[in-house]
Amino acid sequence: MSYKDFYNNKFLDQENINKRARAKFSQAPLIDALCNLENSQLTKKYQETKYCSEVLEQKGKKITSRYCKNRFCKICNRNMTGKLINEYGDELEKLIDKRFITLTVPNVNGDQLRATIKKMTATVQKIQDKRRKGKKQLITGIRKLECTYNVEKNNFHPHLHFIISGEESGDDLIKDWLNYWPAANIKAQENKEATECIELFKYFTKLTSNAGKQFSNGTKLKDEWHYPEAIDIIFTSIQRLRIIQSMGNFSKIDDTVNEVEAIDVDGETLAEKQHDIYIFNGVNWFSPYTGVLLSSFKPSIHLNNYRKKIRYLHNVPDK
Repeated sequence: MSYKDFYNNKFLDQENINKRARAKFSQAPLIDALCNLENSQLTKKYQETKYCSEVLEQKGKKITSRYCKNRFCKICNRNMTGKLINEYGDELEKLIDKRFITLTVPNVNGDQLRATIKKMTATVQKIQDKRRKGKKQLITGIRKLECTYNVEKNNFHPHLHFIISGEESGDDLIKDWLNYWPAANIKAQENKEATECIELFKYFTKLTSNAGKQFSNGTKLKDEWHYPEAIDIIFTSIQRLRIIQSMGNFSKIDDTVNEVEAIDVDGETLAEKQHDIYIFNGVNWFSPYTGVLLSSFKPSIHLNNYRKKIRYLHNVPDK
C-alpha cells in the first residue's frame, strides 16, 4: 500500500465517520479541562475545538462540516495528516536509503520552551545555509518538531525528527547539530533506518505523560495522565510556528485545514436526502428530525478510562 492509499479516501464511509466520532469523544474531557484553565492565551481556540464538527449538514450525498483548524484537535489533525501524506508521500517513497534522524537538546522549563524551539529551528536553517555557501549537497527530506512533558522533572523535551536520504548524511547532520548544541547528549541523537514514514506526520505531541507511582518496596508503576497546564504551555509555545517543514528539493505545501469542508458519503453509509442535520450527542451524530444515527461508534472500557486520566498540576477548577 502506498502512502497516498493509506489516507486518500474519496468517500466518507462508516469506518471513517466512526473514527471521527471516536476522536471527538476521546478528546472531550481534556478539551474541557483546557477551556477551564485560568489565564490561558488559547482559551478561545480550545472553545473552538470543543465545538469542532459539532453539527454536520447533509445535502444529497454531501456532508458539510465546520472545522476549528487547531493543532490540538484530533479531528483536524487527522485531516491535516491525510493532506501531508497525500502531498509528501510519493516524494518520500523516492528517497534512497531513507533514514529517521532525531535531534535533541537538554530539557527546558516552560518559560524557556518557545525560545528554545525557535533556536532549534534556526539552527537547522544555519546548517542548510552553511551547506549552501560551501556548495555542499543540501539536506533533502522532511523535518518535524515534537515536544513532550516530563512530569517528574516538571520540564519539557523539544526535539526534531527528520526523514532524509543516506546514513552518511544523517551522521553529518548530527555532527553539525552538536557543534551548535555542545550541551546536548550525543547518545540522545539518533540515526536509524526509516521504516514507518507515516508516523512522522502524526500528532505533534503526546497528550499524555508518564507518572510513576512509588510503592513501599521502591518499585514504580508507570501510568499515563493528561496534564492540562503542561499541554497548554506546549501549544502556547508553538503558536504560529511551523511543525512540519520540507527541506532541500522537497516543495513546501500548505498544510492548513479548510474551515468548512464538504465531502461525499458512500451510498452504503447514508441514503441520499434533500437536506438533513446531524448533531453530536457526546458519542455519535444523530438527526434531531428523524432520530437516525449517522455514526455507530461505541466507546470501549479502555477509552472511557483514558478520558478520565486528567491531573492538574496547580489550578484545579471549581466543580
